[in-house]
Amino acid sequence: MYFLNGDRLYIKPKHRCGTVDDQIQSCLSQLAQINSGKKIFKLNFFVDAESDEAYADLNAKIKSQVESQFPTDIILSLIAQPPLSCKIIVEAFLFNPSIWSSKTIKKGGDSAMLFEKETTRILIGNVQSNEKKGYRNDAEKTFSTLSTIFSEVNFPIKSIVRQWNYLEDIIGFDGDKQKYQEFNNVRSEYYKDHFEKDGYPAATGIGTNRGGVLIEFLAIQSDVVKTAPVDNPDQIAAHHYSKKVLVGEECVLKTTPKFERARYFELYGKKLIFISGTASITGEKTIGVGDPVAQTEITIQNIKRLYSDEVLKNMSQDKLRAKYGHARVYVKNRKDFAAIKTTFKTHFGNLPVVYIIADICRPDLLVEIEGKVILE
Repeated sequence: MYFLNGDRLYIKPKHRCGTVDDQIQSCLSQLAQINSGKKIFKLNFFVDAESDEAYADLNAKIKSQVESQFPTDIILSLIAQPPLSCKIIVEAFLFNPSIWSSKTIKKGGDSAMLFEKETTRILIGNVQSNEKKGYRNDAEKTFSTLSTIFSEVNFPIKSIVRQWNYLEDIIGFDGDKQKYQEFNNVRSEYYKDHFEKDGYPAATGIGTNRGGVLIEFLAIQSDVVKTAPVDNPDQIAAHHYSKKVLVGEECVLKTTPKFERARYFELYGKKLIFISGTASITGEKTIGVGDPVAQTEITIQNIKRLYSDEVLKNMSQDKLRAKYGHARVYVKNRKDFAAIKTTFKTHFGNLPVVYIIADICRPDLLVEIEGKVILE
């Protein structure tokens, strides 16, 4: 990761043909050849899973292969989202061990890595529940485990600056309750008033085919960090949405999604903006219904507002130049891929990007984009 003096790499199989097993091995072989002095500490595997059994088998297989090829602890996430260019994509996170010390924190099947340098402590990890005992149960269990891990290393909940929420069947229903709304209700209960002073984390809430509820987090405690929420004037903050865009009966408790559109982050001279999952929403209304090109254009406009000169001058006294670092583009329908990719490349050229099929938090949204903007 950039602020850990490391990297984020996307690894694809060398050949598109072959079984999923072959493609997993191809990616792991490429990772094993990395010899940059930096160390892999986290791997995300993006791959489809057609059933709960297939998801469990893949999880066990990936864990076994990673443990056999890498001698140290690595945080693993199996994210059941099919890539659009191959059968599997591996996202690798690296840090510089000559600058940062590290320690693995485990809680059952969940884990995190604690990094330390001088007075700075950074916690990165994931928690998951896939018990199939009701969506609210899975959401509550993930947040409970997260809270336990944070307590163990003496991190307050308000120290989270970036969060990824991977939610199986995100716009589906558990009985008469929409799953994404149930997740938001549980998140609000656990967040309580922890973020009232400094704003919420940047976050992505995105659908998966399997896996229950999986939360990835980045949290920091430091005397030298500067972090602040970034707003888009063209969008209502998600945590201020009106009830008319929340799903559920009027008599049922509905809480808003607790995240910021983006978050500025500065540590040891490294400056960046975490861009939350962003879609074609103006105010709180979906724009470009049924049109993937129009939605991609509006989404990109929304993203560019988050690192405009107007925003940057309020973030730092330095004259900053924005350089988009990487992006994930979530595509709802495979048939829209070519149009969305062409539109994205028109704006960002050959920026490192992965395209993934995923349901998005509203049925009328066709594309969502997240990323990181490095400031120099």
